[in-house]
Amino acid sequence: MQESPIDVHDFSAMRPYTDDELRAAIQRMIAEPLLIKMMKWVYPGLRKAEIIQMFEEIQRVQQFQEEISAPAVNVITQMTTSGVSFTNESSIEPDQAYLFVSNHRDIILDSALLNVSLIERNIPTTEIAIGDNLLKLPLVRDIVRCNKNFIVSRDVNAKEMFYYSLRMSNYIRHTITEKNTSIWIAQREGRSKDGDDRTATGLLKMFTMSSEDGIEDGLSQLNIRPMCVSYEFDPCDLLKTNELLHIKLIGKYEKKPGEDFHSMVTGLTGHKGRVNITVGKDLEDAYQRMRSITNKNEKIKVLSEAIDDEMHRIFNLWPNNYIAFDLLHGTRDYKEKYSNIQRIAFVNYIRGHVLKLALSRKRQGLPAENFNTYAREILLQMYANPVINMRNLESENISPIQPAEHA
Repeated sequence: MQESPIDVHDFSAMRPYTDDELRAAIQRMIAEPLLIKMMKWVYPGLRKAEIIQMFEEIQRVQQFQEEISAPAVNVITQMTTSGVSFTNESSIEPDQAYLFVSNHRDIILDSALLNVSLIERNIPTTEIAIGDNLLKLPLVRDIVRCNKNFIVSRDVNAKEMFYYSLRMSNYIRHTITEKNTSIWIAQREGRSKDGDDRTATGLLKMFTMSSEDGIEDGLSQLNIRPMCVSYEFDPCDLLKTNELLHIKLIGKYEKKPGEDFHSMVTGLTGHKGRVNITVGKDLEDAYQRMRSITNKNEKIKVLSEAIDDEMHRIFNLWPNNYIAFDLLHGTRDYKEKYSNIQRIAFVNYIRGHVLKLALSRKRQGLPAENFNTYAREILLQMYANPVINMRNLESENISPIQPAEHA
C-alpha cells in the first residue's frame, strides 16, 4: 500500500475552529463586502457598522452559534417557511452524543434547523459534515468552520481516498466517543435530487474503518440515529429538475462556476412552506440481525436498509406529496389527504415550474420533443417518491407512523 498522503489522526485542516481561532476568522470575515451583503438580507435594518460590531463582540464558538447563526436561521425561517415543527426531540438525551444520519434536501438548512432546535432546548449542538466542493469562497469556509462544520474532502483521487476516508472515520469516532459531541452527516454525498432518500453503503463502511471491534460493536459505539427533514416545498426543486432533465435528455449535466453557492442562496431564501424535523429510533434491532451474517457487505446492506426504512417511516408527508402521487399515477388514492383547493394550487405550482423550465430550454440546448412532459414527470416524481417509499414499507408489513405535527 502506498504511503499515506496525510496524517489520519491530524484533524487540524478539517475540524471546526476552536475558540482561540475564532478571532482571526472573524477579522477576515468582516473585511469581506459579501458578508455585509448577506447579513443585510437577514437584518435589513442594520447598518454596516452595527453588523461589524455584532461580529466583533463574539468571543466563543458557542456564542457565534447562539448570537449569529441561530438568530439568522430564525429570521430565514420566519421569512421563508410557514412554520417548523420538531418531532421526537424528547428522545435526544442532553448528555449523550449521537451520529445523526440524515436525508439531505438543502445544503445549509437541513442541519441548521436541527441545531437551532437543539439550542432552543439547551441541548449541545452538533458538528456538521460539509463537502469542500461547497467551500470555494474563503468567506463561506470561514463561516462554516466558525459554525461547528467539519470539512469532507471531495476532490481526492481514488488512491488517496482510502486515507481521507480513514481520517474522516477517525474524526467522527473521536468526536462522538471522546469529545462527547454529536455529529450531523448526510446519508449520501450530495442532496437527494429526486426525493428518493437512500443511504450510501460506502458511508457506513467509512464509519467502520476506525474501529478495531466487530462491525456491529464499532457502529453501535457511534450511537447512530436516523433523522429526517421534510419540506412542504423544496426551494431548489426547479434547479434539481433542470439537472435531472439534462441527464435524461442529453446524458450529462455540468455544473457552472458558482452554481453550488447559488444553490445555497436559493435554499436559504426560497419558499419552503411547512418544515418538519423528526428523529428516528436507534438501530439495535439491525445490529442484532447483522450478528447472524458473516459477509461484511451483507451486514452493511442490512444496516443501510434499516436506516432507509426508518427514514421513510418518519418522513412527514404533506398534502403536496399525496397530490403528486395521484397526479403522477392518474389515481385518487389519497383524495382524503388533501382538499380540492390544495390540489389546484399544487397543479398551478407545477405548471408554473414547467413553464419556467420551457422558457430556458432553448438557451440550454435541450431538445423540444416531450420536454414539458418530462419536466412535469420529474417534478411530480420528486414530490411523490416519499409516498412511494411509504407504500413500499406498508407492503413489507412495516407500519409507517406519521409524526405528530406541532408548532
